[in-house]
Amino acid sequence: MTFKELLKFLFPEWQIFSIYRKHGLTAKAQPVQSDSPLRYQQTRASAQTAAAAQRTKKSGSVDRVKTASAWSRASKKIKNDELNRKFSAIGKDLTQHIVGQLQCQANLLRAFKRPFVAGRDRLMPANTLFLLGGESSGRHTLIVQIVKQLAERALIQEDRVNRLDLARYASAGDEQNFIQELGNSLRDRAEVIVFENFERCADSYLWPVAQLVTSGQYQYMPAGDATSLLTASGKYLVFISSVRESDVSERFGASFMQAVNDIIHVDDYTPDEIKQLTLRFLSGLEQRSQKNLHFTLYYDDAVVQYCTARYNKKQGLMAIQHYLHEVIYKALVEYRLQDNASSGGKLYFEVIDDALVLKPESPAANPVYLNTLLPNRQNDNLLAVQQELESVIGLQSVKEYVLGLENNARVQKRREKAGYKFSPVSMHMIFTGNPGTGKTMMARIVARYLKAIGVLTGGQLKEVTRADLVGKYVGHTARLTNEVIQSALGGVLFIDEAYALCRDRHDVFGIEAVDALVKGIEDHRDNLVVILAGYSDEMQTFLQANSGLKSRFPNLIHFDDYSADEMLKIAGITARSKGYVIDEACNESLIRQFEKSQIKGRNDSGNGRLVRNIIESAIVEQSRRLARDPKADMGLLMAEDFRFDRHQDFDLESALASIVGLENVKEAIRAQHTMLLADEKRRKADVVVDIRQSLNIIFTGNPGTGKTTIARVMAAMFKNMGLLKQGQLIETDRSGLVSEYYGKTAEKTEAMIKSALGGVLFIDEAYSLSANSPNDKEAIDTLVKLIEDYRGELVVILAGYKKEMADFMKNNSGLESRFPLVIHFPDYTVEELYKIALLQVTNKGFRLTGQAQARLHESVAAASRTASAHSGNGRMVRNMLENILRKQSARIATTEVAAAELTTILPEDIGEARPGGKTYDLEAVLNDIIGLSEVKTYIRSLYARLRVLSERRKMGLPVDASQTLHMIFKGNPGTGKTMMARIIADVLAHINVIQTNNLVETDRAGLVAGYVGQTAIKTTEKVREAMDGVLFIDEAYALAQGGANDFGREAIDTLVKLMDDNRDRLVVILAGYSQNMDEFLEMNPGLKSRFPNIIQFDDYRVDELMRIADQLYQKRGYVLEEAARQKMRALFTQAVSETAFGNGRYVRNVFEKSLNQQALRLSTDPDLTREELITIEASDISVR
Repeated sequence: MTFKELLKFLFPEWQIFSIYRKHGLTAKAQPVQSDSPLRYQQTRASAQTAAAAQRTKKSGSVDRVKTASAWSRASKKIKNDELNRKFSAIGKDLTQHIVGQLQCQANLLRAFKRPFVAGRDRLMPANTLFLLGGESSGRHTLIVQIVKQLAERALIQEDRVNRLDLARYASAGDEQNFIQELGNSLRDRAEVIVFENFERCADSYLWPVAQLVTSGQYQYMPAGDATSLLTASGKYLVFISSVRESDVSERFGASFMQAVNDIIHVDDYTPDEIKQLTLRFLSGLEQRSQKNLHFTLYYDDAVVQYCTARYNKKQGLMAIQHYLHEVIYKALVEYRLQDNASSGGKLYFEVIDDALVLKPESPAANPVYLNTLLPNRQNDNLLAVQQELESVIGLQSVKEYVLGLENNARVQKRREKAGYKFSPVSMHMIFTGNPGTGKTMMARIVARYLKAIGVLTGGQLKEVTRADLVGKYVGHTARLTNEVIQSALGGVLFIDEAYALCRDRHDVFGIEAVDALVKGIEDHRDNLVVILAGYSDEMQTFLQANSGLKSRFPNLIHFDDYSADEMLKIAGITARSKGYVIDEACNESLIRQFEKSQIKGRNDSGNGRLVRNIIESAIVEQSRRLARDPKADMGLLMAEDFRFDRHQDFDLESALASIVGLENVKEAIRAQHTMLLADEKRRKADVVVDIRQSLNIIFTGNPGTGKTTIARVMAAMFKNMGLLKQGQLIETDRSGLVSEYYGKTAEKTEAMIKSALGGVLFIDEAYSLSANSPNDKEAIDTLVKLIEDYRGELVVILAGYKKEMADFMKNNSGLESRFPLVIHFPDYTVEELYKIALLQVTNKGFRLTGQAQARLHESVAAASRTASAHSGNGRMVRNMLENILRKQSARIATTEVAAAELTTILPEDIGEARPGGKTYDLEAVLNDIIGLSEVKTYIRSLYARLRVLSERRKMGLPVDASQTLHMIFKGNPGTGKTMMARIIADVLAHINVIQTNNLVETDRAGLVAGYVGQTAIKTTEKVREAMDGVLFIDEAYALAQGGANDFGREAIDTLVKLMDDNRDRLVVILAGYSQNMDEFLEMNPGLKSRFPNIIQFDDYRVDELMRIADQLYQKRGYVLEEAARQKMRALFTQAVSETAFGNGRYVRNVFEKSLNQQALRLSTDPDLTREELITIEASDISVR
């Protein structure tokens, strides 16, 4: 036996599924020859089918259905007159036995008469028909009565029907039993098979039935190679259902519906017909009471009307029968069991005050209200559910909603009794809230509650998620969803995390599940309640994307997070349910722990789930404690079992004392602390005043000034005062908020904010969020919204440079109003930086010798004087110490030192202090420079002027602070512009005009970006890099060569603004060709006024070029022989007359070329002398 054959043997449904995949739900029609014009005969088995059956005989047994002689009898010739007479008589008899449904009776008789007129096929069904109508509408009675009448008149042999309830096959996997049951019905002598509840059946079971309808046969393989064949064999196949006709077509498909001749609808009963049926039911009650209880019943028309009012469309006639036999008859039984009624007799019924009253025959006997004779179990059940609901901790608004359901149900019943139209409202609900807030528990109570008040018949709760509804292949999802709906009928279907059902418009399977759910809700609106549950925001988004669901779920119930006190009560209940008691000494610590966990918007593991986890963990810890102390109370959970975090009071002054400097910042923190303390006292004294304030803060200052340290102190302070629940500090910047992808920034920003809930979110360099960038604006808008949404759960601190932060807040009014407090962090003084350095050395476990301390002070002072705003302050100290420790580690690694000296820092580990304060010899520097006499003269005058200004400032004399030092260098390439810019940086730094001699070189590419809004950011970053130094922009005229819409204009505007804002911290030098720079300044008059110092760099003369060449050769240890010098002079003489002459760059190119040529010339000489190695000959000089 092959593996595939083994599968078929073990799992018969395998073959069904294979056929289903190959053909669909119905088989393709086979072309046949038939004498009958009927549609159902056009799918008769062809000669090919017969041949296949013949081949099957050879390989295995064929189990053909052997029925009675139904076909042979039906094939007898019955005269038309006789046939009409018999069916006319059946019609008359039906009207005697059945109330109403006249049109339906006529249609049914036509359907059963059809094969007698048209003729029958030996294999095909006699007829296939659907009978559609509501529950308890007489559908089965009609079929049974017609079958009896047909049998009485010898039109069929058996007077009974076979019924197959397809609802028992709601899930796949029981195909073998179904085939057996179906085969038994087909082999039985009864000629009518009734299929009930096909809409609640899995598709795999409908396939064999569909084959019988369309082709008259179904072939299957129960085991091995043996096959069996089921045939319809002239049976009437009747499908009874309460669904719409359109649902029938949708479930079975077009091919199947072509084989169906009759779809018959059961008419609604009229009020008179319902009354007639009630009288029949009362007659049956009379007979039963007389026979069993010896009571003779009497009643008037009011009693009949009272019983008739029990009818409703949901339960149909069954509601009347249920009332008569389950209420009245059982009440009579109870009355009969009483001593005064033991002999039976006459009983009279009356309706008094809308209640049924029983009056005995004896005048002395008191009337008895029928409802007093029976225990009110419904009220008992309702009371039990109400008591359970009231015992639930918290959730008051949810309780009120659930209790309100009963009022609506009661009003609708009263309307129905009064003859008004029954107007049921939608009971479908949406539960929103965090996990652990009792949504599933409340859904279970709702299910029982709706059953107790008569809205639902079953009251069960079916819990599912996306995994239970969504399949893995096309068509699988709808079947899964329908099966789940069928299993939940009569109760509540609870779909947790419902927002995951359909993730987006591309989620094909999810959309299929939603569509199937919507259809199921409509089909079973009277016997199913669906509850969707999930997070609030996610559920809102989900419903907006699925409008079909939104309109069907009008009841939105939000489950708030539990308070700490409620969680303490839940903890007590949970512990008691497990056989434990919590020591009262634990209450305060438990409340503190619960408060810490209950954070709005970030509560995935809180609420009831947290309580359960804490109790279970405590039980485990208690077991370990009892193992050490067996005599301890086994039912008591103590504080040590909960392993509470040790609570430490926060001392603000101690925290501030450990921070060096920042006195103004400390005072601002103390003021804030004092205000919060006062507010706390008012709350404790129940004094109500409105001093609500936002705790969000702006920190301004240069990097390394202690902003993050103070933020950490404030987080601890807010936590200690109960303003924040966890007090963590989350640090981020623009990259942590803004996504690279469009539309994803809001999601990224929200995730960052949620990670900081309960603490402080510290956003460094917040000004880098540009309002001109769509993604940045999305981050800002999201930040503004969530600051409001999570007010009280989060403190946000924005940090950055003072000027940049001021501009940033002006451009974002929504942020400005939410950050009322601004604290500026000044730069540290030298002494403060030295203290920080000493503190960090001690904290790292090292010590300084006395000389090392002095050397460290000198180094800190020197570094502070030349450090930039970006690299100074605390960061400068940290970098310095890291360098010192690397040197100290290298020293002790290579030398023998005592163990006690392994952590000692010596002066040599620190190195020499930077010579920033020594006298600067400008003349020595200028003397090394060849040519450029006019430039040197300008630099000497500048140096002299700045020294005078410096001395006047020291003596307290007035100085002209408005004079700008920005310069323009004009000249051809190679004329020494960059070299002179370095010298100017040194000059300005050594006379303390700027803090550092840092020279930052750039051009258009370093300032202009390729995207809108990015050029300003790029230019700002480059300027910040040069802050406290010199920014040298080469070929600056290129910034204005792109036209009016070029991004270069944005760079110029940004540069001008930053120059004005930082006039004391920045010198800008623009360089380029003379003519181009003149045109550049003419086009930008705002620049011309800001660059008063224009210096012309003339081209070098031939003699100056020769001196530059000599200097280059001498520094590299080479000598020019005379012939080489003459050749070089000739080259320079010719070059200076050319337009593209490169000046000093040209000399360097000739120099580099000559070295390459000399090396090539000497490469073939194996014995080189020193003189040969240093001599440059004429043959080595060339420019090509």
